[in-house]
Amino acid sequence: MSTAASSKSAANQLWGIYYTDREHAREMGDPLRTVVEAPTKLAAEETARRFGFSEPWAHPVTEEQIKQAQAATGPRAGMKAGTLNPRSIIRTPTAADLHTAIQVLEKLGERLTAHANHSLIELPENQLGNHYAGQIEARAIEQSARVKLVSAQLTNWREELLQQHQTVSHHV
Repeated sequence: MSTAASSKSAANQLWGIYYTDREHAREMGDPLRTVVEAPTKLAAEETARRFGFSEPWAHPVTEEQIKQAQAATGPRAGMKAGTLNPRSIIRTPTAADLHTAIQVLEKLGERLTAHANHSLIELPENQLGNHYAGQIEARAIEQSARVKLVSAQLTNWREELLQQHQTVSHHV
């Protein structure tokens, strides 16, 4: 393992994600919403936002605090009370993870196009067939646009991670 990679993973810590609105948080019992792994408070809050947590507030937590929070809320199906569920910790994906996701999305886009083309071939040459063909084409365009949008977002995120990694490598 390279020095840059080991220092980057060593710099990551666990951050509990709570509600920013402290009044609302107190009314809710100040629940631990999720846990993310990140090098800084700002990175943890940004990661939580990317995963759909609105107005996150990050605070360092230990595995013991996570276990206590899980025990207080009761065990989930198939879990013993107080055991740390590794899936409950949201870890920032690596650049390689994002590259794999982008490749999967590209294959999905190809599959959507192939399926739409196959469906169009199977339709009869009449008014109803033409109507369905229009719907299939519109749906294929919409789905492809969504796939391209998500792929572009992942590509941007991957580039940010690679840039951060290069910055960390230069400082070590």
